[in-house]
Amino acid sequence: MIGFLIKKALYDGWDNFLAIMAVNIAVLSVGFGGFFLAGTVSGNVPLSIAVFASAALIDGSLLMACSVCMARVCRYKTFTFKGYFSALKTVWLHGMLFAALVIAGALVASVAIPYYLSLRNAFGAACAMLLFWVAVLCALSLQWFFPIRSQLETSFTKSVKKCFIIFFDNPGLSVFMLFYSLALLAVSLVLIMLAPGFSGLVLAQNEAFRLLMRKYDWLEAHPELEFRVARKAVPWEELIADDVETVGHRSLKSFIFPWLD
Repeated sequence: MIGFLIKKALYDGWDNFLAIMAVNIAVLSVGFGGFFLAGTVSGNVPLSIAVFASAALIDGSLLMACSVCMARVCRYKTFTFKGYFSALKTVWLHGMLFAALVIAGALVASVAIPYYLSLRNAFGAACAMLLFWVAVLCALSLQWFFPIRSQLETSFTKSVKKCFIIFFDNPGLSVFMLFYSLALLAVSLVLIMLAPGFSGLVLAQNEAFRLLMRKYDWLEAHPELEFRVARKAVPWEELIADDVETVGHRSLKSFIFPWLD
């Protein structure tokens, strides 16, 4: 399943390259714009923080709308900017709330962990270690927020809760997705974050979650099996067979010069 996930994300990302780049440009423009504007008012610390935080909240909305469109791409539909702006009108608040949650968590971790370490005693070290692992757990869990909200269309609170449920039920895939996301960001730095960038990362998360839902559909269709046994017997090859056939195989020539095939 992992190999097919990477392949499908690559194919869909290439097919929607311009859309991915356009969203990345918008996200980067808001982010850098907020950063530089915050710098110009750095003399007023509260205002500077408010400006930078506002930019982060707007980026949260932009990526949330992107996730809705990427969920459609995963289902072999087309990314349209009309659909993007339509999604932005409906999910902007949840995108901002998620960004606020991430910012708050990052602030708490960045302040509390150094503070406890500065105590230079066993209690401080234990608290710092505990907070570190809580931060890691949250990072592994919350990476599922965008696809959960986009594909299940639940409330913000329920989406956050399901993030942790998905992580604890699929820790291996969650760890893989975190490192895969870091690898995508590393590649993106070479391409100045234009591709795959944040929108490409959101696409990969949606691809993974869509395939993961195949497992739960199969488990629901086989209630007679004991849950622990069924989890280890998920027939992935069978579940993704239709997708494998639909996606097919592309040569390097077809990637670069598709009109020559």
